[in-house]
Amino acid sequence: MLIMSGMAFAYVDIGSPVPNPSLTGLDDVERSLVHSEGVTAFLFFDPQQDHSLEVLRSVAGLQSEMKDDDIHWVGVVSDRFPPETVASVLAGSGVSLETVIDSGDRLYGDLGVRLYPTIGIADSGGTLRAYLPYAKINYMGALEAHLRHALDQIDDEALDLALHPTSADVSSKEADAGRLLKFARMLWDREKRDKALAKAQEAVEAAPDLADPHAMVGFFQVEMGNCEEGRAHLKRALDIDPGHPEALAALTRCSSSGL
Repeated sequence: MLIMSGMAFAYVDIGSPVPNPSLTGLDDVERSLVHSEGVTAFLFFDPQQDHSLEVLRSVAGLQSEMKDDDIHWVGVVSDRFPPETVASVLAGSGVSLETVIDSGDRLYGDLGVRLYPTIGIADSGGTLRAYLPYAKINYMGALEAHLRHALDQIDDEALDLALHPTSADVSSKEADAGRLLKFARMLWDREKRDKALAKAQEAVEAAPDLADPHAMVGFFQVEMGNCEEGRAHLKRALDIDPGHPEALAALTRCSSSGL
């Protein structure tokens, strides 16, 4: 299902086909913008702009987290910038992009890109699934959520939760952990166990003094047969909240298994 948004490229709406011209890469190889398999995330950036550099570095981190997902990362850069400059910036950011050159800013104009950086997400059929102009708050969270939604790893509810945090949520570690735990639970319910565990571990990092994140990590570990790894988190959850039901149940199961 596509979530329709009020925001889109000026000339291409969510749910519409993305122009898919053949473009020349930094390596002089001709390639299409959108791949015919998986999900394509294409990033328009300016190698001399601070916000673009910030996003490139952040995308590098997200690539590491989602390395096992079928995502094709494509960079789009104007031919106004020397290729050697672009290559140097990409290397310095740690990001891995199939970078193509937008000669005369034609693709920029055909889509109606409004600013740098901007990211579009397309599915294997070439349909635009998301449009993400740069934002100072929650940009990487929104990108990850849209990617996971396009990959059918989370549902509409989880996407909406990620896209619309309240102002209090943005500054609250407890609320951040709560969103991560809901995300983790939805991934778990879709049998994305390794991804769910990683998201629950992020919640522990966000709020290490809360019982729920430790309990969820411990529960996931027990369910995955890793009682030894889960026991420390379960005990930590019970140190914080001695009556935590999920932690108690998981620890009991772990003890009864003899592991």
